[in-house]
Amino acid sequence: MGRNKKLDWSDEDVLCPFYISNDRAKRSICCEGFGNGIDTISRFRSLALRGGHMGRYCAGRFEECPVYHCTYKNKYWR
Repeated sequence: MGRNKKLDWSDEDVLCPFYISNDRAKRSICCEGFGNGIDTISRFRSLALRGGHMGRYCAGRFEECPVYHCTYKNKYWR
């Protein structure tokens, strides 16, 4: 199984600096948000979609993630 095909990811797998947590039961990923005191929660329709996103972005090319872009550009890029 490819790296981005896992359904269960641990915090140790994640490379993204904006990642906070993930919840298998809710099929969600929580990340630092675009403003002070704001978190962003992405909810997925399936565990496979959540796992694919985590493999592709959270544990992979996080700089290409839409949530990373939004947070970085609105909070840190000056």
